[in-house]
Amino acid sequence: MRIRVILILFLVLAMVQGKAAVIDVNVDTLAFGAVEVGYPVNATFTVNGTDIQDDINLSIEGGNNSYYQVTPETITPQDAANGVVVTVMCKPFSVYFWQANILLSSTGADDVDIPITVDPYFPAEMFYNNHTEQFEAYVGQIVTHTGTIRFADAEVPHDPTTPVDRGNGGLTMDVDGTGLIDNAYSLSIEGAEPINFSARLVKTSTITNICTVAISYAPHSLGSHQATLKVNCSRAGVPTVTIPLRGESTGVLGDMDNDGLLDIVDVTKMIDGLLNGHEVDGRADLDCDGTFNICDVTLLINRLLSSY
Repeated sequence: MRIRVILILFLVLAMVQGKAAVIDVNVDTLAFGAVEVGYPVNATFTVNGTDIQDDINLSIEGGNNSYYQVTPETITPQDAANGVVVTVMCKPFSVYFWQANILLSSTGADDVDIPITVDPYFPAEMFYNNHTEQFEAYVGQIVTHTGTIRFADAEVPHDPTTPVDRGNGGLTMDVDGTGLIDNAYSLSIEGAEPINFSARLVKTSTITNICTVAISYAPHSLGSHQATLKVNCSRAGVPTVTIPLRGESTGVLGDMDNDGLLDIVDVTKMIDGLLNGHEVDGRADLDCDGTFNICDVTLLINRLLSSY
């Protein structure tokens, strides 16, 4: 009997000692999808640990590990037992992507590899140095073009397979102005008065020297108008991008008879076009929403009444 008890105790002890530590994650792949170059995005996954004896270490492995930042980098056995949400920041500074993965390792447990996928891209609308941006608008109308500007960067290494490490980065200014402003960027417009163009920074990046700019054309008079937009990034190897601006205004918004005046005749022509389905051109779209309707007629009438 005593021998049997001893054997059972040895068997139980062997089973306890042989119990393997396990690292478990809730994803097979961490997919970021399409990500605009210059602006960071986050993805998360959950880590759980069973019978973990030592800390779980997390690291980015691969040829482009500076693309990413993982938080936390260490998970204690106690935290692993309860489950930990891990955040991975993707910081794309190039459209070129090298394979990378997240490695989780701990003593006594099999390593876990999570492949990372991302599709970095530049927006379709780009502004280029010394490339003229063309506009068309009626007097009284505002037309806006939005595009991305890339600055030539003296920091780019000779070896194209070697990434530039810019740290965490990610300082942005959103379109509502509620984000942080990166003072490395500035812009100015030069031209004869009155200047018919304006511009503003939409968002800026510290991951790479890139920004998005909105340029507006609001002609004060008929004819052709020119100006020059200069956008600066103090960190860039070539810090200034120059964009010539050219606008053409062939009519006045609401001037349906094209006589240069807004009067009751224009209202009549707009109403006639609305009631009888006559084709009208863009001058009738007073609210610039892309459609012609009673709201445009009302706006013209209000404009005429306010001038008396």
